[in-house]
Amino acid sequence: MARISKRHTKICSQKFQRVTSPFFEFDASIRIGGAGKYHDEISASTGLTPTRAYLAGDKVSTHSERVRKEDMWIFSSPLDRSRPLDDHVGWLLDTVTPHIEYLDGVINNATWADLCLGCFSDIPYPMIATGNRATELIKKLNLQISFNFTCT
Repeated sequence: MARISKRHTKICSQKFQRVTSPFFEFDASIRIGGAGKYHDEISASTGLTPTRAYLAGDKVSTHSERVRKEDMWIFSSPLDRSRPLDDHVGWLLDTVTPHIEYLDGVINNATWADLCLGCFSDIPYPMIATGNRATELIKKLNLQISFNFTCT
């Protein structure tokens, strides 16, 4: 535990290294599951175009017979993955804030919704940190939080 604590302190205190590190890539997405009937309406009402959207029953890929078990609407930050995680979350917050009331209604009728924070790293034990903008986004939309760590 001491090693993890020391590493977290180092990562959080050395923002310059976090921002420019070649060892980390970040992304962030708002995901809404089980609200397929709203997919087209979300774009029409907000102007937000999903990064990806799937309906239950859609094939996972053209090369597979497997089908998706639930609907999912995904809205991801388009920023370069080399940017800090806070930049991705901030972009999402700034972009969806004008549509909070509408999205809140969709999320209340969805099965689930989350803020998914992603980290791709060559380091086997990545440590990520984000500021209070993530907390603000989670509170505004009553989102769960998910982490997607990918280590190579």
